Amino acid sequence: MDRWFWCDSSLSSGEAVAASAKSIRLYDGDKKTGYEDGHLTLTNQRLLWRHESQSSSLGVATEPANSVKASGSKKIHTGILGIERDIQKKQEAASQNISRAFEDLKNLMGLAKDMVSLSRSISNKIKEHSVSADDTTQFRSYLLSLGIDDPVTREKYGSATQYHHHLAREVARALEEPVQEAGGVMLLSEVYCRINRARGLQLLSPEDVVQACNLMRTLDLPLSLHTFESGVQVVQITGLDQDKVVKDTAQVLACHEGDGMSAGDLARECGVPLLLARERLLQAERCAQAVRDESSEGLRFYPNLFFSRS
Repeated sequence: MDRWFWCDSSLSSGEAVAASAKSIRLYDGDKKTGYEDGHLTLTNQRLLWRHESQSSSLGVATEPANSVKASGSKKIHTGILGIERDIQKKQEAASQNISRAFEDLKNLMGLAKDMVSLSRSISNKIKEHSVSADDTTQFRSYLLSLGIDDPVTREKYGSATQYHHHLAREVARALEEPVQEAGGVMLLSEVYCRINRARGLQLLSPEDVVQACNLMRTLDLPLSLHTFESGVQVVQITGLDQDKVVKDTAQVLACHEGDGMSAGDLARECGVPLLLARERLLQAERCAQAVRDESSEGLRFYPNLFFSRS
């Protein structure tokens, strides 16, 4: 009721009655008011309510009125047709914006491919001029961040089997060096993130990545999928000596014989993910190279002195 005001019941210049009704009660939201059994009149500018005993009316300005004021008394055609036209205009504008966005996206993809080709050319020239290994490694990391210039897609191959075979080779080729730099082992979740980052817009589903990694061993690729007893899956260098990994873990534990190590401690010292550090400690325990101590402070591992002195 805040917008209602008392006004003259007579129509002003340019005001015309659109509809009227009798015996109308006014409500303030859900609440009844004392304004009941009145005559309601809808004009092109106002909504008027008047009881027969009153000379003046309660009125509120309509919206087809606000439009007239805003446009300098220019008459605006409304109704269902006007609404449909307005919706159509908005849809056309949205369609044009989407089309422009996809055009920009295509141009960006084209430029990205050119940049990757240029980077590979420069990388080859760097090798020919015997630039330091550190510079070459750094440049290769830049190259990986730019992405794969011709990623494997389903459209290129007639069957899902052929698609996953080629995808396995692409993943192994793109991530062999990063896996080696990570100590020879990389969590499957990180593999998924890295390969999608390298592919840019041609994103892979988790299922496609898992199926491709499952094929690595049969295709005799430099990387292969390994599953720990806990179910954690990693991609590792093919032929990675698990005994050596256990031995290296035991050597790190030996340096902390007094206070032991948690998975977080090993992760920080060896620079590996927390989940992978925990798997290394559990694997060392299964091989009798480590023992555990569970307390209120958490789970810690110690070198197995019983085994080493037996």
